[in-house]
Parts: sequence; C-alpha cells; structure tokens
Amino acid sequence: MAEFTLTLHAPDPSQPDLRKVSVEAAGELPEYGQVWVWDILYAQQLFALGEVQAAQELKEALELWAVNMSSKVFQPHGHILAKGYLDLSEELELVNGDAVPALNPADRQVVVSVDGQAGQLPDVHVTPDDLDAAERKALVLGLGQYFNFENPMFARELPIHVLAMRKYHADINLPHTREALDEAPFFAIQKAMEYFQAANQGTVQ
Repeated sequence: MAEFTLTLHAPDPSQPDLRKVSVEAAGELPEYGQVWVWDILYAQQLFALGEVQAAQELKEALELWAVNMSSKVFQPHGHILAKGYLDLSEELELVNGDAVPALNPADRQVVVSVDGQAGQLPDVHVTPDDLDAAERKALVLGLGQYFNFENPMFARELPIHVLAMRKYHADINLPHTREALDEAPFFAIQKAMEYFQAANQGTVQ
C-alpha cells in the first residue's frame, strides 16, 4: 500500500548532536491512516528498545512536545509550522532537496512498509530490523516529523495520541511489554476519537 524510505544521515562532525533525516514516500496511504501507522511504529520501537535509557528519552521528548502542543491543535497548520511548534526534537532535522547531505557510507537506510485494508489498522514492517537505539529513536521522530509537516490532520492528532499512549503506559502496561505493543495503538486511537468527538460537541474540558 505504501512505503517510506528514511535515510538516517551520518552525523556531521560540526553538529555531532544533530541527526539529519530525509524521507522518500511511495504508494498511497490515506491521510487518516498516517497517525495509525505512526502509533504502531512507536509501539514497535518502544518494545524493541526495551528497558533502556534511549526508550525513556524518546518517550520524554515526545511527551514534552505533546504537552506543549496540545493547546495548539486547533490553530492553523501554516501558523504552527511557521512558529516551529511542529518540530518534535531539537536533536533531529528533517531535510529535503538541496539540504540533503551528500551520500556517506555511514548513512543508514530504513524502509517502513505499510499494508492492509482501508479502514483497518495496517500492518507495519521495518527493514532492516537490526537497528541500534539511536536509529530507532531517529526512525520514530523522523517519520513523525515528516507526517507532521505534510499533513495538518496528523499534526492535529499526534499530540493527543502521544498523551493517550503515555496514559496507557502509566496506568495499564509498560511500553516494553508484549501487551503494550499490541494494545497501546488501539488505546491511543480510541482516546483520540473520544477527544475530538467531545471537541466537536464543545465538551472538552
């Protein structure tokens, strides 16, 4: 159905703490399905990372962004994009066009393949699967950043999904468990639907 090839560019010695990522998309993925794909990818990578510092750093970065962004979800996409509110992490930069660095043997290409029926949760596969912790973090942040910039619907929903997954991990199952891998994306989708239904009815507190 769709395929996203992320190039995790080798760090620039002049900016060792900045990871540059470029994305090439092929195939078709409905706009509403992008946040489902990201939820599943996020759950997969937290499970794969296990109980390591990198997993906690990824969660904290996304949850801090989501808290700050949650009050802005109904602002115009162009406005929040121009203000930099859609940047998920200061340690990652999404690049395209002339800003893409020259090929480097240390670059890492990761393919996120998405398959499934319309209206159903998709199957999400990552190739290769032998990524290190830093690459897993960059994969989640990079694809999230790409969707955030491209799709106003995704940018509006992502903070609510991240906060819903935070609640799931705090109240139900920890992110490195098999149960969280299977259940957290469903939980996030359900809670986000409830939130936006309430917002449309004017009952969000």
